[in-house]
Amino acid sequence: MSLVIGALFLPVAGYGAEAVSKAVGEVKESIGDTAITARIKSAFAKDKDVRARSIKVDTDSKGVVTLSGNARSQAEADKAASIARQTKGVTTVNNNIKVGADKKTATARVKEGVGDTLVSARVKTAFAKDKDVSMRNVRVDTDDKGVVTLSGTAKTQMEADKAVQIARGTKGVTSVKNDIRVQ
Repeated sequence: MSLVIGALFLPVAGYGAEAVSKAVGEVKESIGDTAITARIKSAFAKDKDVRARSIKVDTDSKGVVTLSGNARSQAEADKAASIARQTKGVTTVNNNIKVGADKKTATARVKEGVGDTLVSARVKTAFAKDKDVSMRNVRVDTDDKGVVTLSGTAKTQMEADKAVQIARGTKGVTSVKNDIRVQ
């Protein structure tokens, strides 16, 4: 009899372990995205030719880095892209840096860059903690006003709605734009 009861609970135990393993993997991905972004920002700060505070760095769960913001010259934009490409964990770099003057003060740019990255990291961490949202296919981008854009794919409409709900409840988020597609 105990063998039969054990056999009945085996699939439940296996599912629990699988769910935990999935959640741990998603947390690692979130930390990985944030770590890649931090490594790139740090390399920018150390480089005398790249103004770290003027270039925004976003990293998705697959190591795809998107650079945006302003550079003083094409050489600076190219150097930033080169630094990003050489960073461990980066698979692709999308260089959307604009060349031209940026009228924001240095302090405003630093606060903006730190705030954007922090808000995105908070949202990704909240996703990783929630069993109903798989952040593996959802990209989180935050602008300087705290507007979060969610993009990518979700398995169900419920998962997409839950991702929006979590993002809206995250500290630092002023609004959420939902571009998530349901598969």
